[in-house]
Amino acid sequence: MPPLVIWKAGEAALVTEDHLRHYRQTVPGCGLVMVEATAVSPEGRLAATQLGLFEDRQIPGLRRLADTIREAGALPGIQLHHAGGRTDMIKTWGATPLAPSVIPGNEEVRELTESQILRIIDDFATAARRALEAGYELLELHGAHGYLGSQFLSPRTNRRGDRWGGSLENRSRFLHEVIRAVRGVAGNRALVSCRLGVAEAPPAEATPDSPRPPHLQVTEGVDAARRLAAAGLDMIHVSHAGGMSAPSEPEGDPERFRPDPVLQLARPVREAVTVPVIGVSGIVTAEDAEEALTRGYCNLVAIGRGMLADPQWARKVTEGRPEEIERCIHCKPRCFHFKEPEKCPARRKLGIGPPGA
Repeated sequence: MPPLVIWKAGEAALVTEDHLRHYRQTVPGCGLVMVEATAVSPEGRLAATQLGLFEDRQIPGLRRLADTIREAGALPGIQLHHAGGRTDMIKTWGATPLAPSVIPGNEEVRELTESQILRIIDDFATAARRALEAGYELLELHGAHGYLGSQFLSPRTNRRGDRWGGSLENRSRFLHEVIRAVRGVAGNRALVSCRLGVAEAPPAEATPDSPRPPHLQVTEGVDAARRLAAAGLDMIHVSHAGGMSAPSEPEGDPERFRPDPVLQLARPVREAVTVPVIGVSGIVTAEDAEEALTRGYCNLVAIGRGMLADPQWARKVTEGRPEEIERCIHCKPRCFHFKEPEKCPARRKLGIGPPGA
């Protein structure tokens, strides 16, 4: 189960009974459960209702959540997150958002200073300590989806001229140092993973008045995965860095299996690194999951929308009842499930309310 945010925390960023009910409902049958994106710094909150690991008072609730996951038979993991410039002062409860470079059109965001970068790296390490104290056995660092790790890695959002920008080595330095810091805290007590965005959608075509900016391409993303794996990762959870271009047509796959473009990114990473790779996106049936594994896209599969559509997805598969799964139908233009679960057609058929309800 990948980190699926349900936005049930308040200003104090604490675990609520809604979180506990949601995970009790969804965990059975899973091998590994990654608790949703959890902010490591107050200014890094993606939403005003996001969980946090930036204060010691957040530990007891997260310990209850880890115990809930373990009691349901899964390994508890947690995703450590910083939104960077993809937030605002309403979502951060007044804290000033920070990013590698100034974001045109967003007056609230400030460019990170060297000391602030080092402080955030330390925030990741401190959050890791709190997560270990709460009983989590896998720590996943968020380096995808256009958040802070992605913002450093992408030449589109990182225009710095110091040691944190420019070359791929410099642009990957932030994630490299976060991994080293968290690895140092975790030691042998927990696995360390990174959800890594290895490519982003190309920008709109350039005009004479608007030169086309660069973007993170797969070759650089795979190279970054090699570098970061060597920094101390136990696995890599492959995703996009901010939007995706049209998918290619994979060769040799059967007509019944058409891998999602994000899942397609996992295979070149798996071929480039020696640590296990998690593949995600578009896997809604047990057959899809098996095909992704046997055809070499990844070593582990993460089921996101499938489990939100039917919280008993993993239990039905592991108990040999995959035909009973109420399938995600990939609502267009986008899935509203994480914010408005009552709109999910699959959940309505099953008579299930919002996550946590």
